[in-house]
Amino acid sequence: MFVGAGRRGRGRTIRIFLPDGVPQGLRVIDRSGSTGISLAFSRADYPTARARTTLSQTGVYILLGPDPMDERRERVYVGEAEEVRDRLDQHQKEKDFWTRAVVFTAKDNSLNKAHVRYLEARLIELATEAKVAVLDNGNAPPARDLGEAEVADMESYLDEILLFLPLVNVGVFDVVRVESEAIAAASSTHEPDTVRLESDGLPYFLSAQLTSAEARDGARGFVVLDGALGRAATKVMNPAYRQLRQQLIDEGVLIPHGNDQIRLTKNYVFNSPSSAASVLTGGSKNGRTEWKDRNGNTLKQNQAASTETS
Repeated sequence: MFVGAGRRGRGRTIRIFLPDGVPQGLRVIDRSGSTGISLAFSRADYPTARARTTLSQTGVYILLGPDPMDERRERVYVGEAEEVRDRLDQHQKEKDFWTRAVVFTAKDNSLNKAHVRYLEARLIELATEAKVAVLDNGNAPPARDLGEAEVADMESYLDEILLFLPLVNVGVFDVVRVESEAIAAASSTHEPDTVRLESDGLPYFLSAQLTSAEARDGARGFVVLDGALGRAATKVMNPAYRQLRQQLIDEGVLIPHGNDQIRLTKNYVFNSPSSAASVLTGGSKNGRTEWKDRNGNTLKQNQAASTETS
């Protein structure tokens, strides 16, 4: 049976093998001590990927590409098959949108139909919750009934999938779970082994006209927490920030709050502290000086202090 990722937070060595010697080409991903294996490839490389034994096995797969209705967004399809190659052959003929694929199987071919149906359902569930990409699947299948031990194995396998995906630039299942300081302080029942990796990152706060927000600066990026309030009206803004703000409004990530404010409806990873501050305040801001920790130190001051040696 599958040997999975184990407890989060431990150091791990992951191997990415390039059979063709090309970074953008076929990639085989695995980890020492695990039976999981992944194959990532572009649609153009499918004929080469098709010849590998990995695709003859039972597995779960992900198809990705630009959404035909809005190329700023990604479209994703999650599937499973007892022989992955057969299903991908169909998609190669019938599905137009996808430009790349990632396949997950087991080195010892220990996955069965019930396992991959469970994984398919869980990945669709995560993609739906993350709301990062347009989901191409129709009705989401329910997670198939498995025994307690098998569920534990498949959740471990799912952890492995989520560990591998960022290495091939797939973030559409990235559900950002970060608690605010107030919620975290009110709940002290977490056992040490259940502390989530997502909770890492120093808290920062933004306070400006009609704007109040909390964020985390961590490995995932600059995450602004659900419920942040911003200014509805806009001033002079960097065009890229204005476009991002409108995109978030169009997608329902930012919604009206009263007459003068907007509210963030989910934890959202901004590509920089400045984009987060600008989108919320409605004007161009330097996020490194606008976001401050609980002691009033700016992000810029803390970053500068991190270079000091004792």
